[in-house]
Amino acid sequence: MKEIFLGFKAYDVHELLCHAIAEAAGMYVSAGIRTKLIDTTFLPEDAIPINTFHVACGAALGDFLSGLNRRVLYVACDRPMFWLYGRAGVDRIEQLSTGRVATFPAIAPPAKFLQKLFEDEGIAPDLLPSRDDIARLQLLVSGSVDAALLSSLFTPAEVVQRGCNQLAFIGENLRLPSSGLAVSGEFLSRQASLVTSMVDICQQAMKIIFDDDQTLLRRVLASDFKMPPAELDQTAKIIRYCYNPLGQSSANLLQSAVDNVAKALNVETRPARDLFDFSFLKKLNESGRD
Repeated sequence: MKEIFLGFKAYDVHELLCHAIAEAAGMYVSAGIRTKLIDTTFLPEDAIPINTFHVACGAALGDFLSGLNRRVLYVACDRPMFWLYGRAGVDRIEQLSTGRVATFPAIAPPAKFLQKLFEDEGIAPDLLPSRDDIARLQLLVSGSVDAALLSSLFTPAEVVQRGCNQLAFIGENLRLPSSGLAVSGEFLSRQASLVTSMVDICQQAMKIIFDDDQTLLRRVLASDFKMPPAELDQTAKIIRYCYNPLGQSSANLLQSAVDNVAKALNVETRPARDLFDFSFLKKLNESGRD
């Protein structure tokens, strides 16, 4: 069997749902692939194994703009799954103009998403970078901050049940290829057949996500991501809204995403065609199926 690494930034449905479904359905075994997960959050580029597939495509876009040789081959989600919540008593974004907001570390793409949201609203709250969703949620429910940006580790219903208010969904207005499958250009040139197999696995997993029979999806959400049984139906609806059954996005959306991230990073933009390569996708019809 061929061994690969699957690099992630956060273990949640936003980044690793396709992987979890592929594992549960035996897709890797059928393809002769052994997969090991690796958290690339704090790893320097030279410490990441060359045979690594990255699922955090927002991070891959940032790497690309910084000059690294990256290729995004598959777009799983193009509505970033991040929500801004307020503590009890804060139910409008305008109330945060003089508040404190727990956010992601400044280098992480979600932190840039939040900054853009506040810029669009014309406010500039104090931002408190925090290590993970668990810390951010606890800061929020304890009243230590006025708001917090959370990923899909917790469902919106779970957070609301803790006495918090949903203020904004980042993916509602920001369209950006935020998760999927990316590799280094060097690895792509060496292992095209392996890349083909991995893209095919992603497409198979995506069919299950959008299939009418939700048995496997429900099982994976409950077992791998510890979603409460009462929230499985609503979580499946959110996933279907955010995920892209075609595995790619329009050229206009892709270039706009590159331009917007370049502006946020204060670097020169680049052609989206130099980053995105969807030639490994199988032909899909309008429903996202063969």
